[in-house]
Amino acid sequence: MVGEAACGKAAIDAAGALNPEIVLLDAELPDMSGFDLLRAVAADTCPLGIMVSSCADHASRAFEEGAFDYLVMPVAPKRFDRAMTRARYRLNDALTGSGAFYSDSSELGRRVPVPPRFLVGERQRKLYPLDPKSIDYIEADGNYVTLRVGKVEYLSRDSIKRLSMQLEKLGFFRIGRSLLVNAAAVSYAELAGHGTFALTLTSGNCLHSSAAYRDSILRIIPLPSLSKRYGGTAP
Repeated sequence: MVGEAACGKAAIDAAGALNPEIVLLDAELPDMSGFDLLRAVAADTCPLGIMVSSCADHASRAFEEGAFDYLVMPVAPKRFDRAMTRARYRLNDALTGSGAFYSDSSELGRRVPVPPRFLVGERQRKLYPLDPKSIDYIEADGNYVTLRVGKVEYLSRDSIKRLSMQLEKLGFFRIGRSLLVNAAAVSYAELAGHGTFALTLTSGNCLHSSAAYRDSILRIIPLPSLSKRYGGTAP
């Protein structure tokens, strides 16, 4: 869940309602300082606080007040990504109780990625931490990917290959070389012929699969039994 607030009081109220894991806060707010907000939010919901300021002089005080990181504006995308990656590791450590980003899988006999608690999406020069479960599908876009949440699109500096591995445990599966879909967002599926399917999402978007990903789709959605039941042809 993502929220925005224009002042400190509104931010405290939003944090209490949304229970965020990460809070990006300005050092200077209309009704209070960022340090006051950091103390108030940390005492209430205990998120990771990342302070953003146009001045580097307050960095030492920010860390003394419990800030997880301190960003100086204008914030370079690489610097923001590094802060989000560090925060992701910290949250995963708290969740798994280990210092690694990977966990052992006794079923597979190999180490698999722990699903990220959020993905960073960029839209209109703003960066948003997104809950992966809220994402309907992900599509490759050159060297980046597009994250689709309902009718809204975000750009992410990531790759389909890496995300397909990270999000597998959350129910995401490939339907094409450039398409990764959240199974929870699929409303219904239709046979499209030649081993392909048309998947209609709860948002109304319709995605078409590639024949090469037929088996991976059938592992998630048992289409053969449905097609036989209704007199169709098994895919």
